[in-house]
Amino acid sequence: MKLSKEEINEEIKELKQIVSDVFNVDISNGSRDRNFVDARKVYSKILRERGYVYVFIANTIGKNHSTIHFYVKDIEHMLKFNKDIIMKYIACKDMFFTDLRGIVVKEIKKDTDSYVTIVRLTKELQESNNKNKQKLIKFVEYIEEYKDKNRFFPSIDVIKNDIIPLFK
Repeated sequence: MKLSKEEINEEIKELKQIVSDVFNVDISNGSRDRNFVDARKVYSKILRERGYVYVFIANTIGKNHSTIHFYVKDIEHMLKFNKDIIMKYIACKDMFFTDLRGIVVKEIKKDTDSYVTIVRLTKELQESNNKNKQKLIKFVEYIEEYKDKNRFFPSIDVIKNDIIPLFK
């Protein structure tokens, strides 16, 4: 889908506003403060994923293309290790791409801290569910092992007193 110049400008303006709100900074400000730089990195990565070239992205925030190239590479590394950046990146990306599909989430956008918290808690819940699933799988495997070794299933008392404590 090819966008008109007006649509591109609107898309850029929208993403700038989202990133600025989530990071609580003005990404057009040339500050070298960590929060400003991280916000510009997230902004650059999202636009790069959207298909924009480095030079174009650079022009939208008053930087040069090599800086944008560095931002994109660096944010990819940061997204592997920095939970705060991960949550803010996910929040920005979700809000931006949700708007592009025409589903407006203006009530959530009014309080971006809440949205970031929702994203973080959702991720934590998914991680917790995955851990619990792994525990359950181990539990079932342990019961099957017990059955194979003893040729019968353990009693409820054995499960309560001997097996369940192993998984706490």
